[in-house]
Amino acid sequence: MIGKLRGFIDSITDDKCIIDVNGVGYVVAISQKTSAFLKQFPHEEKVSLTIETVVKEDAIELYGFSSEIEKIWFLELTKVQGVGAKMGQKILGAFAIEDLAKALISGDEKAFSKISGIGPKLASRLTTELKDSPKKLGIALDYSGTKITDSTKFSNNQITTDALSALENLGYKKHDCLRVIDFLFGENSGITLENLITSSLRELSKNKF
Repeated sequence: MIGKLRGFIDSITDDKCIIDVNGVGYVVAISQKTSAFLKQFPHEEKVSLTIETVVKEDAIELYGFSSEIEKIWFLELTKVQGVGAKMGQKILGAFAIEDLAKALISGDEKAFSKISGIGPKLASRLTTELKDSPKKLGIALDYSGTKITDSTKFSNNQITTDALSALENLGYKKHDCLRVIDFLFGENSGITLENLITSSLRELSKNKF
């Protein structure tokens, strides 16, 4: 089973990419958010994807995620009968993470019915079976008690600007991202882009900000 791939992007579309790992090209299915995240990196720069390997009778498919939280939600969604791997990716591409959580908590079946391939019965099943998932997974719907960081603070720093863009592409609210980046960059101004993004995702998932 493959759990992670690190290599160069050979080609990429909105729903899949080929990662060259030591000369071997792996075809990986991805969501639109992960695609947008990967497209930010230069072609000659290595990227890492967390992988979920799906074994079928006639094929082995790889599904890639730029963050652990995206994979966690993928696994949660595919627990629902009628939501296969491809539909799970489609749902992740249609929602920001916080909007997905809100739709589940509020039982907003219409939000899911707008996605191609999801009918009323599946929309109802999603909102019924996963209504407690946001709380269980520790997904924050909003934060309070902290002053919102002025985004102009990062305007002259390419690393923080790129990290903010990557987090927004993954579905996080801009003001939440700014708070996390401000905290992490304040702790270590020499942090690399990859570590800043990874650490930011970890902090956001803990509801700390």
